Amino acid sequence: MDKTILVLTDFSENSWTAIRYAANLAKKFNWTVELLHTYTIPIKDSVHAKMENMFLTPQKEEAEGMLKDWQIRIDDEFPDLSCKTVSLPGDLEKTVLNLLQEKEYRFIVMGAKGKGMIQKAVLGSNTFALIKKSPIGVLAVPITFQKFRLQNIGLLSNFKASEYDLLDSFILRVPEKFNLSLLHVTQKYISPKQEDIEDWKQKLSVQFSFNKIDYVEKNAVNRLDYNMPIPRCIDYMVEIEAIDLLLVSYSPKSFFKSIFSRNLTKAIYRNLTVPTFFKRNLY
Repeated sequence: MDKTILVLTDFSENSWTAIRYAANLAKKFNWTVELLHTYTIPIKDSVHAKMENMFLTPQKEEAEGMLKDWQIRIDDEFPDLSCKTVSLPGDLEKTVLNLLQEKEYRFIVMGAKGKGMIQKAVLGSNTFALIKKSPIGVLAVPITFQKFRLQNIGLLSNFKASEYDLLDSFILRVPEKFNLSLLHVTQKYISPKQEDIEDWKQKLSVQFSFNKIDYVEKNAVNRLDYNMPIPRCIDYMVEIEAIDLLLVSYSPKSFFKSIFSRNLTKAIYRNLTVPTFFKRNLY
């Protein structure tokens, strides 16, 4: 696996926040950063190569000029960071998926709006599109991110086999032990049996190595007099456990589908308060 983080930028402040997070992550493990910007092609089919160049050249020159400006900004804030910039024509999603066939990146890092923030530019929708399709997952960073830490990791847990795959993928990418908190949302105030919780913790501890592993739960309520939907439950647990990064296993059939949201992953993404690693699973 290459020691390179792919960071996608549309030159918004959302994406600058993602760059800052990726830079701190790269510095911690002595990795490199590859900053990618894609620009749109105004016409789908060119009658003549000269006509195609006439449309593409200004787009390319503008993208490369802005990347140079951002390279200077990166060098000023992170002078010891190994970073290169790349501009490519075409659709962002397709371009990234093609790159993933050619190179094994540690992470794809993208910006996302923070909780209660108005979405800026177009990167946010592309972030969620890649969350659904990227084979290596996407690390989404909210614009509200400020201080980098990677000590307390939260796993949104429903005691499913897909969580093994998610943890395995993340641990392969991060060569450092951490504290793991299992974050579980209940309904109707029905908690799992204590022996089942301990059994799940034991199974994870046998397969993986953590500094410690904890369990915390919050009950989801959807009433007129008191409303605690799943995203707010997650916020609560993230806050009380001081989570630095959240792990979420994405599935077309969300394991919380039967509760209140048909698209929990999108709801979590729209509500990000901490950097979150989303990874698709096949379960």
